[in-house]
Amino acid sequence: MLNKIVKWIGIVLGSLVLLLLIFYGIVYAKTEASINKVYDVKLQSLSIPDDSASYLAGRHVAEIRGCIGCHGADLATGEVFADANSPIGFIQASNITSGKGGIDYTDQDWIRALRHGLGKDNKPLWFMPSHEICGLSNQDMANLISYVRKQTPVDKTTPPKSIKPLGRVLTFMGEFPLLSAEKIDHSATYADEVKPAIDADYGKYLAVTCTGCHTDSFKGGPSHEPGQPPIPDISSTGNLGHWTQEGFVKLFHTGKTPEGRVLSKYMPVKAFTYSDDELRAIYLYLHDLK
Repeated sequence: MLNKIVKWIGIVLGSLVLLLLIFYGIVYAKTEASINKVYDVKLQSLSIPDDSASYLAGRHVAEIRGCIGCHGADLATGEVFADANSPIGFIQASNITSGKGGIDYTDQDWIRALRHGLGKDNKPLWFMPSHEICGLSNQDMANLISYVRKQTPVDKTTPPKSIKPLGRVLTFMGEFPLLSAEKIDHSATYADEVKPAIDADYGKYLAVTCTGCHTDSFKGGPSHEPGQPPIPDISSTGNLGHWTQEGFVKLFHTGKTPEGRVLSKYMPVKAFTYSDDELRAIYLYLHDLK
């Protein structure tokens, strides 16, 4: 009797292992195909300005759209999103200057990366949130490219990226945003200009940056890593629904919520250089978001 029980346990465990191997084989094949997919995209033609006003406007776009937050103040010291000990793999934001270890991009290469989330080989960039940036107006996009291409070259090599089995499984299940190219409408066209205004429409245009952490619905979710608090709901159904407009603006100056709670380091509000009018527009959008 005991031998039969042991035999059946062995059969069950063996079957489970086989099913897991088959599942991971499918995951590996699918993610590898997505990683190596070559996209056929028609690149937009933009006239990139060269004046100081456009450069400063582009720097502001880089600050509020998270470019500097990820790639560093010098655009070369990239944030490590998954270190060597991570079960996901190793992912660090690249050196995007023209220095040694950086990139040598033409204006069209920048458009390919920012509008489509693709590298020079037309394959997807890893963990590059182009789906949050591609919707920039043509003017804002041109100004951003004007800024990034003029940065001082920095010699700094980023370690090779890698993806581990857990990272592949999470990517396959849609729980890890490895390839933003999959989220982009590559045939979309964009407004030539989005005029600043203190209204919800302009707030929506700006608030896209928030979706990287707070999700597309702005409802937040569980923490992304150990030690990080849950990501809060910043729609009208969260605490923001009870805040005043000026309380929301003040949060970005003080790092404290209207209730007096100090925000964690995972919400670096002071790193964002929004003007008070831009913050008021974002508030109007989020406060009405059900």
